Amino acid sequence: MQFDLIMATQFSFLMGFIGMVGGAYYFTLIKSTLPIEHQSNAVTSAVYCLMAAIMYGIINYKYGIGTDALAKGDYPTVLRYVDWLVTTPLLVLKFPEMLGGEEAPAVALLVIVADIMMIVFGFAGETSINFSKGATVIGWAMFGVSCLAWLFIIFILYTAVSNAATNKLGPVKVGLSRLKLFIVLGWAIYPLGYLLTLISNSADLRIGRELVYNFADLFNKVGFGMVAIYTVRQIVREQKIRDAMQQL
Repeated sequence: MQFDLIMATQFSFLMGFIGMVGGAYYFTLIKSTLPIEHQSNAVTSAVYCLMAAIMYGIINYKYGIGTDALAKGDYPTVLRYVDWLVTTPLLVLKFPEMLGGEEAPAVALLVIVADIMMIVFGFAGETSINFSKGATVIGWAMFGVSCLAWLFIIFILYTAVSNAATNKLGPVKVGLSRLKLFIVLGWAIYPLGYLLTLISNSADLRIGRELVYNFADLFNKVGFGMVAIYTVRQIVREQKIRDAMQQL
């Protein structure tokens, strides 16, 4: 049972690498099809997918098929947090980027600072758990602070961002609502995985968590970017319709 789980997890590291490369390539190609004022949206997605692909390439090399790290109880926790530290700030930057206007800089500062705090405190807690093979006071404390930072990001998205989007085009409001769900539901996988390691020392559970994290990363990075691009296309379409109506 454990052997099959290890093999599936090792294979998912490779799939994560391929998926992130594919995402970076797709967003790079799609950039030229967007109006100049919206091309930064595709660039941001391409950059964070490329960064994630680099990290997944390293993870796959150290923990993928042909290695025995997982069987020995070694997990790519540090590499994951390096990935998240450099990619998630770019991901949350999409909200002020899509929002635009005078409120965007303040929103960007709040969500990026909160995101970095979430990752840093999460890293401090998870490394103490993984190294000691069990829950620690530091682990619980850092878990709480990291979750508070995540909840603060959600608070900003559903207050400042929602209020600033009131007078925006319909596709902007709909798109922002869809992207918020990635932060609320998609990101919930990570604190749940963290919590499971606090309450259990099961090796199978920890390996399975890595498997889930790999697919969650693909969903929350590539999927998030694709929804953002779809939203941009809807915004452009809506603007063209309005311009045409004004010319009648």
